[in-house]
Amino acid sequence: MSEGRTHLREGTRVLTDNGTGVVASIDSSGYVIRDAFGGIEEVGWLDAATVREIGRGEVAPVTEPLRPLWDALDDDAKRVALDRLEVVQEIVTGYRDGHRNLARNDEPRYPFGPGFGISESRRCEVMAGLLAEEHRHDRAAQRRIRDGEIQAGTTNPSTIRKWVRSWKDGGLRALIDGRSLRARKSWELIDPRYRELAEQVLDTLDGDKSTVAIKELDRRIRVRLSDNGVTDPRVPERIAGEYLSTLKKQRGATPRAQRSRSLRKTSGVQHFPAIRPGQVVAIDATRADNLVYSPLTGKPYSVEILTAVDVATRVVLALRVTPRSADGIDAGLMVYDICRPFSAVVQGTTMTDWRWVGLPEQLDLSQTRVRVGRQLLAPDFSTLQGCHHIPSVRPDAIHADQGAIFVSRVFRATLRDLGIDLLLSRGGHPTDNPHVERWHETFQRALQQFPGYKGRNTSERGRLVSAEPLMTAHELQDFLRRFVALDYHRSWHTGLILPGEPAARLCPLEMWDAMVEVAGRIDVPQTPDLIYQFLPIRWLTISHQGVEWANLVYDSTVLDDYRTVPVGYFRAGDGAAPFHVDPHDVSRIWFRDPKTERVQPVAWRGATRTDAPMTARIVATACRRIRDRGGNTVLNRDSATRQILHELTELARVDKPDADCSQLAAATLRVEQARRDHNEAQSAIRKYPRKPTNMTISAWTRDPSTVRTRWPDLLTED
Repeated sequence: MSEGRTHLREGTRVLTDNGTGVVASIDSSGYVIRDAFGGIEEVGWLDAATVREIGRGEVAPVTEPLRPLWDALDDDAKRVALDRLEVVQEIVTGYRDGHRNLARNDEPRYPFGPGFGISESRRCEVMAGLLAEEHRHDRAAQRRIRDGEIQAGTTNPSTIRKWVRSWKDGGLRALIDGRSLRARKSWELIDPRYRELAEQVLDTLDGDKSTVAIKELDRRIRVRLSDNGVTDPRVPERIAGEYLSTLKKQRGATPRAQRSRSLRKTSGVQHFPAIRPGQVVAIDATRADNLVYSPLTGKPYSVEILTAVDVATRVVLALRVTPRSADGIDAGLMVYDICRPFSAVVQGTTMTDWRWVGLPEQLDLSQTRVRVGRQLLAPDFSTLQGCHHIPSVRPDAIHADQGAIFVSRVFRATLRDLGIDLLLSRGGHPTDNPHVERWHETFQRALQQFPGYKGRNTSERGRLVSAEPLMTAHELQDFLRRFVALDYHRSWHTGLILPGEPAARLCPLEMWDAMVEVAGRIDVPQTPDLIYQFLPIRWLTISHQGVEWANLVYDSTVLDDYRTVPVGYFRAGDGAAPFHVDPHDVSRIWFRDPKTERVQPVAWRGATRTDAPMTARIVATACRRIRDRGGNTVLNRDSATRQILHELTELARVDKPDADCSQLAAATLRVEQARRDHNEAQSAIRKYPRKPTNMTISAWTRDPSTVRTRWPDLLTED
């Protein structure tokens, strides 16, 4: 439609009383429209002024009786009516647009339309199932259900049959929701003093208090009016009830919905007052503005950077480079890094990687001092030589945005097990988490020093990404960690102000130690097998040939004593035993021996015969390809290892034209990082064996019905 004109041609779609119509022919006297029933309607040119084309997201009526009614509807009411029209037309004709010549690629679909010989009642039942499936996959609708704005519900077959009958009897106007045709409410009839107090009373519904009925809200408002000396308010009862109902719906029908709305309204300049280290830790993921090199594929690819910043001191507690995109396991392992102290040593012109400092009774950074008045609180940073500590805490709360990895089930379960609160920012408001967002600006200094920098956006991008050879993702991680230890932690941070000494210039580590002096030492009890508390647990049955999981058979001599244990040995009701599974490296799973309390690897039988990166996604892809060749029967216990080995070899080939190099590069990085983490933990386990305890088997299982069961609390070992 252009400049208010509609260009009619044969085949143009228009909206009629009976639904979608198509212009069949045009002559000097007018034009002919064929409706979805196959009926013909002749329209003279004198009546053509009301014709509008369906297209560009707009619809308009053809016939005069429908036009004023349709134009009076709001966009939501029009959308509902057109959605119902599509449903009805597909059931009756087999085509959502009602005409064979307007058929879409998948139409007609079984069993819709008269061509399949299926009864209309049965077609309505099938359509109800399809609409329910669409509703389950509608993220916007599911969020509204979660927030309590709408109730979870589906369209039942009887309702759809009613739509079909109504359409056949009354055309499109019968599909318009009757509620949208009601006269608009006039709130002006309500006394403005009542409306003002109603807003105040409804604002108290912030999710902390139990919600109350409309009549109780009306009573509270009238009591306030009486207290203010208003004895004769003009408040029509019916309209006042509708007004209060509307206000309550806006704020949420349930306390949960009210809390959600309250969080979305929170100002971006007001934040939780973190007054000591570890009270709130901000965590976020961002794309690295550098390309890195994959040794496996020989090609560049992109990565993400996960960072955790202590809000009170701005100390970077953890930093990881992960493939795009990071997942819930990556986020959980970030919390693992937050809970363990690191150190890096500078000797001459070389610097070691961040290393776990071991198993200290407590972390003491009191060797760093700054002079404030007569008190020494921080060190002399005139030299880079020596040991550089990266503190660790067990945070009270994690502040993150609403990214998928931070609201995932596995990440929430990790925080729940550790007793850590999750504070989420409002959607689309990055300023709600300003400390880590500002950190992203700071490490641009480091990224621009690293080969492969490609600019923050296309406007900053040059013709060549880098004249120097690209580095690997692991080298980028080491580089950023060195920047944190030697540059950022030792540089003046303008956002850090010491109470009582506003002129003192403090770096993050100095602020950390100043707060530790006030709050006391921070105990960080550790165990060498801490990492396994952050991995999912799967309950698997130990047999004579090993343990089977995800079509892979794992075995080790550490299982010998548990191949014939009675039912209920590990948990009540069955003979399954708990195993830790790392989705980033499924070439082995992990078993805690109840006798020694030592976590040991249980390798896949074919692990030594392939070099393919065995992430859970790669293995799932291999199994799917096997099934595609011949169904589930081709993947059995006897042939699974051989077939999966073959498919893994094919998937890991980078010389094929259709090879997905980015997926292989990401899988390789995940496997390498997982092996470094587990090798470090296993080395510490051998060096610092756990002391035997009197813990019973039943203490491990806690609630077997939960999605993720954890071992005893490894962060508060007796």
